Amino acid sequence: MLKHINIKPIEEGFKGIVTIPGSKSISNRALILGALSEKKVILKNMLFSDDTLYMIEGLKKLGAIIDISQDKKILTIEMKSQETLPTCELFIGNAGTAMRFLASYIATKKGEVTLTGNKRMKERPIKDLVGALENLGVTIKYLEKEGFPPIKIISKGVSKNFVEIDCSKSSQYLSSLLLSGSYFKYPLEIKIKDTLVSKPYISMTINMVKDFGGNITFDENKNSFFITPRKFALDEYTIEGDMSSASYFLGAALIGNGTITIKNFFKNSLQGDKDFLNILIKMGLEVLDEKEKEITVCGKHSYTAIDVNLNNTPDVAQTLAVIGLFAKGNTIVRDVANMRIKETDRIAALNNEISKLGGLFLEEKDGFTIIPQDSYHGATIETYDDHRMAMSLALAGLKIPGIKILNPECVSKTFPNFFEELNNIYNREE
Repeated sequence: MLKHINIKPIEEGFKGIVTIPGSKSISNRALILGALSEKKVILKNMLFSDDTLYMIEGLKKLGAIIDISQDKKILTIEMKSQETLPTCELFIGNAGTAMRFLASYIATKKGEVTLTGNKRMKERPIKDLVGALENLGVTIKYLEKEGFPPIKIISKGVSKNFVEIDCSKSSQYLSSLLLSGSYFKYPLEIKIKDTLVSKPYISMTINMVKDFGGNITFDENKNSFFITPRKFALDEYTIEGDMSSASYFLGAALIGNGTITIKNFFKNSLQGDKDFLNILIKMGLEVLDEKEKEITVCGKHSYTAIDVNLNNTPDVAQTLAVIGLFAKGNTIVRDVANMRIKETDRIAALNNEISKLGGLFLEEKDGFTIIPQDSYHGATIETYDDHRMAMSLALAGLKIPGIKILNPECVSKTFPNFFEELNNIYNREE
């Protein structure tokens, strides 16, 4: 196992070409939708990373036949038709989407299945989703700490047609119900309590369910989603490139005053993180060329800071924090309290690591401010087993000599070859 990796500064005006992987969020949704279909479904441009492999192994244990061609990034899934799932335990590491999405999938069948994960997963809340499934007639037991995994799901199928759910901590709770709701016994109304965070992920889920053949509507007056039971009919689906993964290279162009072509960048993406491009354009990034699945951008010698609400796109907040180190003015990120219950407490982690560089980070309960300094210094960066900490802080090394990233292999969660692609933006003649 590689213990650390050194990041070397890059010359301004560089040119590079990178290819981003398929979207983790879309890949794991597509796997659930493919499994529900109970027919052969081909998934193209599939991401093979820790999170998707945990989902794949979990579905295999539940009866799916899955064939993988990693070189072509194609996966074929066919879940055998069965009323009762095998009694088993599914270990899903720290894959939040796998934990949440599988819970509702299991509720479409009968059976007893345990969902568990690593130490951090056992610290990530799931009470709101568990409560919703219990109110729909599913029996769920906490095996350790109440409100957190591991959980044992004892399902006889969903027997109710109405549920309220609090999605103020995570949109994945709602996405879980929306993904599997088409295969519940009765038409389902899901009423939203309190604030719904990360709304673009809900739009993504609904669009994908509709692509597969499902029917979901939203009543704004009732603040409720309505799902009609319906079998899926789609045979083939293409996974978009990951916009969260693209954020690092969009940021690299701005930080390093360079030109980067990003391949597998879908112009009309379903993902909310595509809006990060517009945020960086406001700061000074320039788009030189944009095709259906490719974009070329370039940075400027200097760029301005921004004050922005990232409630809809919290996964790009760490990238923006590092970009803010070199901006003109203070970068303010607001309304991202749910960053604290991700792979790590990402706000506290950013404070720790940016402070090591000599940066000034003002931490708030639900956000932060970056105040640029005249100079920074190298440091050894702890990544907290959080892929986004590793990838975002690596960008600081493009400008600051002496940046060392610990546990770089944690990027395998969503972007296994990130550091190889990062190397592609350096001058290959060196």
